[in-house]
Amino acid sequence: MPTLVRLKQKGVRLLRRPERLWGVVLLLALIVFVVIPLFYIAIGSFQFDSWGPRYVRGAKPGDFTLFYWHRVLLSRISTSIFWEPFLHSLLIACLVVLISLPLGGLFAWLVVRTDLPFKNFFNSILVVPYILPAWTLGLAWLTVFKNPQFGGQPGLLYGLFGVEPPVWISYGLLPIVISLSVHYIPYTFILLSGALATIDAQLEESAEILGANRATILRKVTFPLVLPALGSAFILTVGRTLGAFGAPAFLGLPVHYYTLSTRVYAAFSNRQQAEGYVLTVLLILFTTLTVLANQKLLGTRRRFTTITGKGGKQRLVKLGRWKAVALSLMLGFVVLFVFAPLILVLLETFLRVEGQYGWDNLTLHYWIGLGVPELAEGQPGIFRNSVVLGAIKNTVFLALMTALISGVLGVLIGYTVVRNRGKAMARALESLSFVPYMIPGIAFGGIYLSLFARSWGPLPALYGTMTILILTCTMRNLPFAAGSGVSAMHQIDVSLEEAAELHGAPWAKRFFRIILPLTKSGFLSAFILTFITAMRALDEIALLVTPQTRTMTSIIFRFQQQSFTQHAYGITVLIVTITLFGNYLARRLGGRVSL
Repeated sequence: MPTLVRLKQKGVRLLRRPERLWGVVLLLALIVFVVIPLFYIAIGSFQFDSWGPRYVRGAKPGDFTLFYWHRVLLSRISTSIFWEPFLHSLLIACLVVLISLPLGGLFAWLVVRTDLPFKNFFNSILVVPYILPAWTLGLAWLTVFKNPQFGGQPGLLYGLFGVEPPVWISYGLLPIVISLSVHYIPYTFILLSGALATIDAQLEESAEILGANRATILRKVTFPLVLPALGSAFILTVGRTLGAFGAPAFLGLPVHYYTLSTRVYAAFSNRQQAEGYVLTVLLILFTTLTVLANQKLLGTRRRFTTITGKGGKQRLVKLGRWKAVALSLMLGFVVLFVFAPLILVLLETFLRVEGQYGWDNLTLHYWIGLGVPELAEGQPGIFRNSVVLGAIKNTVFLALMTALISGVLGVLIGYTVVRNRGKAMARALESLSFVPYMIPGIAFGGIYLSLFARSWGPLPALYGTMTILILTCTMRNLPFAAGSGVSAMHQIDVSLEEAAELHGAPWAKRFFRIILPLTKSGFLSAFILTFITAMRALDEIALLVTPQTRTMTSIIFRFQQQSFTQHAYGITVLIVTITLFGNYLARRLGGRVSL
């Protein structure tokens, strides 16, 4: 009896401390939706699945085994299952880094530290390639360099000049690297722009007074100061590229050029769960190592102080005769890799037949036309196609719900972490909320497919519902939402809430009247970022969509496989339009928020 009384008293105290109550609730949720799925997938890699008896005589599903680890890593077919895709992924990641870091760093230096014209324009437009799906540039690449050997009509190069590009230009390593490099250049640009903006010009001026030339100053002063940001960009780009799925799927699968992510997709698609589990664990392991290396790097590079109490301003470098060259480089990148891909993809949607670029071949059929057998096997235009319209509805609903839930969760996690700062609960919550970042999207989808395809106690089977898509996208974006929420909550003095509590305001009223309005910037940042990510989500939901829960990206993936090119490109244009409009509307309604 005394035990029950003590438990009751602890429960009452817990209810009176909402930051602790929410900490318990959020920790339980993260354990259920993050920790348990990881353990489930790890354990599953050591058990026979339904295909086990086909490989090993007498094997029973659920029995312990090392067979799949041996099959993936050491068997005669391990080269095609793992080692070759792994080397492909590693090569892609290295090449993407070698391209994106120098260009992103150069663009950041030109925009922040020089007298380059139109800097505000470039500062805004250079972020667009990250807002767009990475495979958008891949589709535009196929528009120009498509080889007719792989179905459909040839691309622009063949249609206008009669030149049939080789297969290695149309598909495989080269277009994948270019697509991902352009997509991740904004990573380096954003990180280095912030680092360069905080450097006091007095440091560089002192070196100049001591006789150092511009190259020496860049090498011995500027570069060491931005090295932590550069290292972070390096590790984050490698980690993201290793798990990328969209671009390798569109540009690699037609020629059987596999990466780790597309191998995971193939394993789960063929119902080889245990093999998929092993590949998923390996993919998570490699991504985790890059994130830990990033944290180690940042932890050892904190001895540089760039913001002091002394007054100082930046002195812009005069480009002189190099100004025209720098401006041409920046404009060329924007035209070739921002505007041109969108224009090319849009143009394709008006061509009755691919590869024929005459005026008599223009049509609106793929937008508003009725289905005719000779075009796209009778598929009607996008705005008359019930399947596509349903996918548009599902996608917008998925993006809005994911963004809304993520925004609220971010604020709640921020509230709990900041109010419990220094306690084990806060540290555990902050660490667990970052774990989904270390899980590549395709691996995340595979985990949730395996775990929630059946019921677990009171939790029903979620496969085939919009709930599992919302849950997956929300958990996948939790690190960004939590980061925004924690940053916003740090700016609010606890005395504001305490004053309302002294006047008898319950917690719910304090949350909606004080906390939420004051954390509007954090909420809106999480909302916008999650909305953009969910609109273009493919990696994390590719294995989860069903005919009832199709999204725009899954329809694009299917249409591309069936060579319904104009439909796929039209839906891509709609994704970009809705995403940019949603971003603009959210900023107009909530004020300008920096991401």
